[in-house]
Amino acid sequence: MTLRVIHCGSGQLGKRALKGICNHPELELVGQFVWSKDKVGIDCGVLAGLDPIGITATDNWDELHALGADCLCDFGRSMPGEHDRWLAHSLPLLERGTNIVNFSAFEFAHPPTAPKDTRAKIETACKAGNSSFFFTGIDPGWATTDLALAALAAADRIDCVRVLELGYFGHYSSQTLRDIFGFGIEPGVTPGMLRDGKLKALWAPTLYQIADALGVEIDDWQTFFEVETLDEDIEAGIGTVKAGTAVVLHFELRAMSGGAPIAIVEHVDSIWRGAGAKWKAPYAPVDLVYRIEVEGSPSFSMEFAFPPDNGEPSACPAMPAVNAIPALCRSPAGLLGPLDIPRYWSRNVRPSARKK
Repeated sequence: MTLRVIHCGSGQLGKRALKGICNHPELELVGQFVWSKDKVGIDCGVLAGLDPIGITATDNWDELHALGADCLCDFGRSMPGEHDRWLAHSLPLLERGTNIVNFSAFEFAHPPTAPKDTRAKIETACKAGNSSFFFTGIDPGWATTDLALAALAAADRIDCVRVLELGYFGHYSSQTLRDIFGFGIEPGVTPGMLRDGKLKALWAPTLYQIADALGVEIDDWQTFFEVETLDEDIEAGIGTVKAGTAVVLHFELRAMSGGAPIAIVEHVDSIWRGAGAKWKAPYAPVDLVYRIEVEGSPSFSMEFAFPPDNGEPSACPAMPAVNAIPALCRSPAGLLGPLDIPRYWSRNVRPSARKK
Protein backbone atom coordinates (compact mmCIF):
# COMPACT_ATOMS: atom_id res chain seq x y z
CA MET A 1 0.00 0.00 0.00
CA THR A 2 1.33 3.43 -0.96
CA LEU A 3 1.42 5.92 1.90
CA ARG A 4 0.47 9.54 1.25
CA VAL A 5 3.08 11.92 2.70
CA ILE A 6 3.31 15.64 3.39
CA HIS A 7 6.81 17.05 3.72
CA CYS A 8 7.98 20.17 5.54
CA GLY A 9 11.43 21.61 4.93
CA SER A 10 13.48 22.57 1.90
CA GLY A 11 16.85 23.48 3.36
CA GLN A 12 19.99 21.41 2.77
CA LEU A 13 18.72 18.29 4.54
CA GLY A 14 15.05 19.00 3.92
CA LYS A 15 15.66 18.83 0.17
CA ARG A 16 17.48 15.51 0.53
CA ALA A 17 14.54 14.13 2.51
CA LEU A 18 12.12 15.44 -0.11
CA LYS A 19 14.10 13.66 -2.82
CA GLY A 20 14.11 10.50 -0.70
CA ILE A 21 10.31 10.61 -0.39
CA CYS A 22 9.92 11.05 -4.16
CA ASN A 23 12.24 8.07 -4.77
CA HIS A 24 10.68 5.77 -2.15
CA PRO A 25 8.54 3.03 -3.76
CA GLU A 26 6.09 2.92 -0.83
CA LEU A 27 5.57 6.67 -0.48
CA GLU A 28 3.61 9.24 -2.49
CA LEU A 29 4.25 12.94 -1.94
CA VAL A 30 0.92 14.80 -1.77
CA GLY A 31 1.94 18.12 -0.22
CA GLN A 32 4.94 20.27 0.68
CA PHE A 33 5.17 23.14 3.19
CA VAL A 34 7.82 25.82 2.73
CA TRP A 35 8.64 28.68 5.09
CA SER A 36 10.05 30.94 2.36
CA LYS A 37 7.61 32.96 0.25
CA ASP A 38 10.06 32.67 -2.66
CA LYS A 39 9.47 28.90 -2.82
CA VAL A 40 5.66 28.97 -2.81
CA GLY A 41 4.28 27.58 -6.06
CA ILE A 42 7.50 25.83 -7.09
CA ASP A 43 7.08 22.22 -8.21
CA CYS A 44 8.31 19.87 -5.48
CA GLY A 45 10.26 17.78 -7.94
CA VAL A 46 12.22 20.88 -8.91
CA LEU A 47 12.79 21.72 -5.22
CA ALA A 48 14.24 18.23 -4.78
CA GLY A 49 16.48 18.48 -7.85
CA LEU A 50 14.27 16.11 -9.87
CA ASP A 51 11.88 16.46 -12.80
CA PRO A 52 8.53 18.18 -12.09
CA ILE A 53 5.98 15.90 -10.39
CA GLY A 54 2.87 18.10 -10.45
CA ILE A 55 2.79 18.92 -6.72
CA THR A 56 3.60 22.52 -5.80
CA ALA A 57 4.85 23.92 -2.52
CA THR A 58 2.59 25.97 -0.24
CA ASP A 59 2.92 28.04 2.94
CA ASN A 60 -0.69 27.29 3.97
CA TRP A 61 -0.97 24.60 6.63
CA ASP A 62 -4.77 24.53 6.37
CA GLU A 63 -4.47 23.25 2.80
CA LEU A 64 -2.15 20.48 3.95
CA HIS A 65 -4.29 19.57 6.98
CA ALA A 66 -7.20 18.94 4.61
CA LEU A 67 -5.30 16.36 2.56
CA GLY A 68 -5.81 13.55 5.06
CA ALA A 69 -2.25 12.31 4.53
CA ASP A 70 -0.88 9.24 6.25
CA CYS A 71 2.25 10.98 7.51
CA LEU A 72 4.03 14.31 7.83
CA CYS A 73 7.80 14.21 7.42
CA ASP A 74 8.77 17.33 9.36
CA PHE A 75 12.22 18.83 8.73
CA GLY A 76 11.22 22.24 10.06
CA ARG A 77 13.05 23.76 13.02
CA SER A 78 11.85 22.16 16.28
CA MET A 79 14.54 23.16 18.77
CA PRO A 80 14.13 23.18 22.57
CA GLY A 81 12.15 26.22 23.69
CA GLU A 82 10.38 26.53 20.31
CA HIS A 83 7.52 24.10 20.95
CA ASP A 84 4.73 26.49 19.94
CA ARG A 85 6.27 26.91 16.48
CA TRP A 86 5.86 23.26 15.48
CA LEU A 87 2.98 22.24 17.71
CA ALA A 88 0.75 24.72 15.85
CA HIS A 89 0.79 22.55 12.73
CA SER A 90 1.58 19.18 14.34
CA LEU A 91 -1.31 18.85 16.79
CA PRO A 92 -4.09 19.40 14.19
CA LEU A 93 -2.50 16.78 11.94
CA LEU A 94 -2.21 14.24 14.75
CA GLU A 95 -5.83 14.89 15.73
CA ARG A 96 -6.87 14.19 12.12
CA GLY A 97 -5.03 10.85 12.09
CA THR A 98 -1.83 11.91 10.31
CA ASN A 99 1.30 10.36 11.81
CA ILE A 100 4.41 12.54 12.19
CA VAL A 101 8.09 11.76 11.95
CA ASN A 102 10.04 14.79 13.17
CA PHE A 103 13.72 15.42 12.43
CA SER A 104 14.67 18.01 15.05
CA ALA A 105 12.42 17.70 18.14
CA PHE A 106 15.49 16.41 19.96
CA GLU A 107 13.88 16.39 23.40
CA PHE A 108 11.61 13.58 22.19
CA ALA A 109 14.42 11.10 21.51
CA HIS A 110 13.38 9.61 24.87
CA PRO A 111 9.64 10.22 25.31
CA PRO A 112 9.48 9.49 29.08
CA THR A 113 11.79 12.44 29.83
CA ALA A 114 10.36 14.86 27.25
CA PRO A 115 8.91 18.15 28.57
CA LYS A 116 5.72 17.20 30.39
CA ASP A 117 3.35 19.86 29.04
CA THR A 118 4.33 19.32 25.41
CA ARG A 119 4.36 15.56 25.86
CA ALA A 120 0.81 15.66 27.23
CA LYS A 121 -0.42 17.73 24.27
CA ILE A 122 1.10 15.30 21.79
CA GLU A 123 -0.24 12.25 23.61
CA THR A 124 -3.74 13.76 23.73
CA ALA A 125 -3.66 14.57 20.01
CA CYS A 126 -2.38 11.07 19.16
CA LYS A 127 -5.19 9.51 21.19
CA ALA A 128 -7.80 11.67 19.47
CA GLY A 129 -6.59 10.77 15.98
CA ASN A 130 -5.26 7.25 16.62
CA SER A 131 -1.95 8.56 15.30
CA SER A 132 1.73 8.43 16.25
CA PHE A 133 4.56 10.93 16.74
CA PHE A 134 8.18 9.81 16.36
CA PHE A 135 11.45 11.73 16.46
CA THR A 136 14.55 10.58 14.66
CA GLY A 137 17.34 12.90 13.56
CA ILE A 138 20.97 12.00 12.97
CA ASP A 139 22.76 13.48 16.02
CA PRO A 140 20.90 13.39 18.28
CA GLY A 141 18.97 10.63 16.60
CA TRP A 142 19.71 7.53 14.57
CA ALA A 143 23.52 7.79 14.74
CA THR A 144 23.58 8.30 18.51
CA THR A 145 20.80 5.90 19.51
CA ASP A 146 19.90 3.26 16.91
CA LEU A 147 23.48 2.79 15.75
CA ALA A 148 24.71 2.56 19.34
CA LEU A 149 22.07 0.01 20.30
CA ALA A 150 22.92 -2.10 17.25
CA ALA A 151 26.60 -2.09 18.28
CA LEU A 152 25.76 -3.40 21.74
CA ALA A 153 24.73 -6.75 20.24
CA ALA A 154 28.48 -7.46 19.90
CA ALA A 155 29.31 -6.57 23.52
CA ASP A 156 29.85 -8.69 26.62
CA ARG A 157 30.54 -6.54 29.71
CA ILE A 158 29.72 -2.88 29.10
CA ASP A 159 31.48 -0.23 31.18
CA CYS A 160 30.59 2.80 29.07
CA VAL A 161 29.07 3.62 25.67
CA ARG A 162 30.50 6.68 23.91
CA VAL A 163 28.78 8.17 20.85
CA LEU A 164 30.83 10.66 18.86
CA GLU A 165 30.45 13.18 16.07
CA LEU A 166 33.75 14.06 14.41
CA GLY A 167 33.14 16.59 11.71
CA TYR A 168 34.33 19.43 9.51
CA PHE A 169 31.69 22.12 8.93
CA GLY A 170 33.72 24.84 7.25
CA HIS A 171 31.34 24.97 4.28
CA TYR A 172 28.14 25.24 6.37
CA SER A 173 26.50 28.67 6.24
CA SER A 174 23.96 28.24 9.05
CA GLN A 175 24.49 30.83 11.78
CA THR A 176 23.46 28.14 14.28
CA LEU A 177 27.15 27.21 14.20
CA ARG A 178 27.86 30.63 15.75
CA ASP A 179 24.79 31.27 17.85
CA ILE A 180 24.32 27.81 19.38
CA PHE A 181 27.54 25.84 18.96
CA GLY A 182 29.90 28.74 19.57
CA PHE A 183 32.20 28.93 16.55
CA GLY A 184 33.78 32.39 16.45
CA ILE A 185 33.43 33.01 20.19
CA GLU A 186 36.34 33.99 22.40
CA PRO A 187 37.70 31.41 24.88
CA GLY A 188 35.89 31.76 28.19
CA VAL A 189 32.67 33.05 26.62
CA THR A 190 29.72 30.70 27.20
CA PRO A 191 28.26 29.43 23.89
CA GLY A 192 24.51 29.29 23.36
CA MET A 193 24.27 25.54 23.82
CA LEU A 194 25.74 25.78 27.33
CA ARG A 195 23.14 28.34 28.42
CA ASP A 196 19.72 27.53 29.87
CA GLY A 197 20.39 23.79 29.88
CA LYS A 198 20.44 23.52 26.06
CA LEU A 199 23.28 20.97 25.93
CA LYS A 200 21.43 18.61 28.25
CA ALA A 201 18.09 19.26 26.53
CA LEU A 202 19.63 18.35 23.17
CA TRP A 203 21.66 15.26 24.05
CA ALA A 204 20.47 13.86 27.39
CA PRO A 205 17.47 12.09 25.77
CA THR A 206 19.71 9.94 23.57
CA LEU A 207 21.79 8.98 26.64
CA TYR A 208 18.64 8.18 28.61
CA GLN A 209 17.64 5.83 25.78
CA ILE A 210 20.99 4.02 25.97
CA ALA A 211 20.74 3.79 29.77
CA ASP A 212 17.23 2.32 29.44
CA ALA A 213 18.51 -0.31 27.03
CA LEU A 214 21.27 -1.21 29.48
CA GLY A 215 18.85 -1.31 32.40
CA VAL A 216 20.76 1.26 34.47
CA GLU A 217 19.83 4.53 36.16
CA ILE A 218 21.55 7.86 35.57
CA ASP A 219 22.31 9.52 38.90
CA ASP A 220 24.33 12.57 37.78
CA TRP A 221 25.47 14.58 34.76
CA GLN A 222 28.81 16.15 33.84
CA THR A 223 29.65 18.53 31.00
CA PHE A 224 33.02 19.40 29.48
CA PHE A 225 33.70 22.07 26.87
CA GLU A 226 36.91 23.46 25.32
CA VAL A 227 37.91 25.24 22.11
CA GLU A 228 40.92 25.76 19.89
CA THR A 229 41.68 29.07 18.18
CA LEU A 230 43.90 30.36 15.36
CA ASP A 231 46.20 33.37 15.29
CA GLU A 232 44.70 34.81 12.10
CA ASP A 233 41.27 35.60 10.68
CA ILE A 234 39.73 32.94 8.44
CA GLU A 235 36.80 32.79 6.04
CA ALA A 236 34.28 30.00 6.53
CA GLY A 237 30.72 29.29 5.46
CA ILE A 238 29.44 31.35 8.42
CA GLY A 239 31.57 34.34 7.34
CA THR A 240 34.72 35.85 8.85
CA VAL A 241 35.94 34.15 12.00
CA LYS A 242 38.27 36.46 13.89
CA ALA A 243 41.73 35.51 15.16
CA GLY A 244 41.67 34.26 18.74
CA THR A 245 38.11 32.88 18.49
CA ALA A 246 36.93 29.28 18.31
CA VAL A 247 37.51 27.26 15.13
CA VAL A 248 37.31 23.83 16.85
CA LEU A 249 34.89 22.78 19.57
CA HIS A 250 35.36 19.76 21.81
CA PHE A 251 32.60 18.92 24.25
CA GLU A 252 31.21 16.00 26.21
CA LEU A 253 27.96 15.31 28.03
CA ARG A 254 28.47 12.44 30.45
CA ALA A 255 25.66 10.39 32.00
CA MET A 256 26.98 9.12 35.33
CA SER A 257 25.94 5.91 37.07
CA GLY A 258 27.59 4.44 40.15
CA GLY A 259 30.31 7.10 40.22
CA ALA A 260 31.49 6.69 36.61
CA PRO A 261 30.21 7.53 33.10
CA ILE A 262 27.86 4.91 31.65
CA ALA A 263 27.10 6.83 28.41
CA ILE A 264 28.80 9.84 26.82
CA VAL A 265 28.10 12.13 23.87
CA GLU A 266 31.35 13.59 22.53
CA HIS A 267 31.85 16.05 19.69
CA VAL A 268 34.98 17.30 17.95
CA ASP A 269 33.68 19.77 15.36
CA SER A 270 35.80 22.09 13.24
CA ILE A 271 35.47 24.84 10.66
CA TRP A 272 39.17 24.89 9.72
CA ARG A 273 41.03 21.91 8.29
CA GLY A 274 44.10 20.88 10.23
CA ALA A 275 43.01 22.46 13.50
CA GLY A 276 42.17 20.35 16.54
CA ALA A 277 44.80 17.68 15.84
CA LYS A 278 45.11 16.87 19.57
CA TRP A 279 41.57 15.46 19.62
CA LYS A 280 39.93 12.48 17.93
CA ALA A 281 39.48 12.52 14.17
CA PRO A 282 37.73 10.26 11.62
CA TYR A 283 39.42 7.00 10.71
CA ALA A 284 38.03 7.37 7.19
CA PRO A 285 39.23 10.13 4.80
CA VAL A 286 35.91 12.02 4.93
CA ASP A 287 34.65 15.21 6.56
CA LEU A 288 32.03 13.74 8.90
CA VAL A 289 31.68 10.49 10.82
CA TYR A 290 29.68 9.11 13.70
CA ARG A 291 31.57 6.66 15.88
CA ILE A 292 30.40 4.29 18.59
CA GLU A 293 32.99 3.31 21.19
CA VAL A 294 32.09 0.55 23.63
CA GLU A 295 34.37 0.37 26.66
CA GLY A 296 34.32 -2.94 28.52
CA SER A 297 35.25 -6.53 27.74
CA PRO A 298 35.81 -6.57 24.87
CA SER A 299 36.26 -2.89 24.03
CA PHE A 300 35.57 -2.01 20.40
CA SER A 301 34.44 0.76 18.07
CA MET A 302 32.49 1.15 14.85
CA GLU A 303 32.41 4.17 12.56
CA PHE A 304 29.70 5.39 10.21
CA ALA A 305 31.32 7.54 7.53
CA PHE A 306 29.77 9.13 4.48
CA PRO A 307 31.31 11.37 1.79
CA PRO A 308 29.42 14.04 -0.14
CA ASP A 309 27.02 12.71 -2.79
CA ASN A 310 28.00 14.04 -6.23
CA GLY A 311 29.16 17.29 -4.66
CA GLU A 312 26.05 17.70 -2.48
CA PRO A 313 25.77 17.01 1.24
CA SER A 314 25.13 13.31 1.83
CA ALA A 315 21.53 12.12 2.05
CA CYS A 316 22.46 9.76 4.90
CA PRO A 317 21.52 12.16 7.75
CA ALA A 318 18.05 12.68 6.27
CA MET A 319 17.14 9.14 5.26
CA PRO A 320 16.40 7.50 8.65
CA ALA A 321 13.40 9.82 9.03
CA VAL A 322 12.15 9.04 5.51
CA ASN A 323 12.72 5.29 5.78
CA ALA A 324 10.96 5.19 9.16
CA ILE A 325 7.64 6.34 7.66
CA PRO A 326 6.24 2.91 6.66
CA ALA A 327 7.24 1.42 10.03
CA LEU A 328 5.70 4.36 11.89
CA CYS A 329 2.43 4.01 10.02
CA ARG A 330 2.25 0.36 11.12
CA SER A 331 2.98 1.18 14.77
CA PRO A 332 0.58 1.62 17.70
CA ALA A 333 -0.77 5.10 18.33
CA GLY A 334 1.06 7.39 20.71
CA LEU A 335 4.32 9.21 21.36
CA LEU A 336 6.94 6.64 20.33
CA GLY A 337 10.67 6.13 20.87
CA PRO A 338 13.21 4.23 18.75
CA LEU A 339 12.47 0.88 20.43
CA ASP A 340 8.70 1.28 19.94
CA ILE A 341 8.55 0.91 16.16
CA PRO A 342 9.54 -2.03 13.91
CA ARG A 343 12.98 -2.12 12.31
CA TYR A 344 13.17 -0.20 9.04
CA TRP A 345 15.48 0.29 6.08
CA SER A 346 15.50 1.67 2.54
CA ARG A 347 13.25 0.00 -0.02
CA ASN A 348 14.61 2.01 -2.96
CA VAL A 349 16.35 -0.86 -4.76
CA ARG A 350 17.98 -0.56 -8.21
CA PRO A 351 15.35 -1.24 -10.92
CA SER A 352 17.23 -4.19 -12.45
CA ALA A 353 17.08 -6.23 -9.22
CA ARG A 354 14.59 -9.11 -9.30
CA LYS A 355 11.60 -8.54 -7.04
CA LYS A 356 9.69 -11.20 -5.14
